[in-house]
Amino acid sequence: MDGEPLNVKTAFLLTGEPRMGKTTMIKELVHHLGPDLCGGFYTEEITNSSDRIGFKCVSVSGESVEIAHVDSPSSTRIGRYGMDVEAFEDFAVNILEDALSSKKIIVIDEMGFMQMLSASFQKIVQEIISDHRIVLGTIPVESHPEIDKIKYQKEVSIISLNEFNRDTISKTLLRDILQALEGE
Repeated sequence: MDGEPLNVKTAFLLTGEPRMGKTTMIKELVHHLGPDLCGGFYTEEITNSSDRIGFKCVSVSGESVEIAHVDSPSSTRIGRYGMDVEAFEDFAVNILEDALSSKKIIVIDEMGFMQMLSASFQKIVQEIISDHRIVLGTIPVESHPEIDKIKYQKEVSIISLNEFNRDTISKTLLRDILQALEGE
């Protein structure tokens, strides 16, 4: 048979309710897979004692930038957070471009409502997934036109995380990612 195999999943996207452990699982999988294979970013909460007050983007190698904060003067708002779209674009798109040139697994946590405010981020994510690159990422449960375009690509496998499976699903996901690596 010529061409690409049918129904080969190369983008593994975790979804689930907030605070279900999606980013924690991403970090655990990156730790198991190693920094030589993985490049990209994950999103961390910024907290003050007990409240979430913002978000920062953190590269797999450790650099970070604040992308949203409750005290941000930005007029671009997602809920109560002011979003610095330019800082996100500058950081995330460069991190993804670097990962594309040197890593086998592209980490994109998260492909969410804040991130979809960036047209250049939307474009590079579509390119990465369409190019059959191995992606480990997170995506919201809720519908959104740009997010839905990602969810319904044939390369995408959506893994729903909940309180019942979150402690056991990482082994299966690790196996699936390693199988996708072997198929490169």
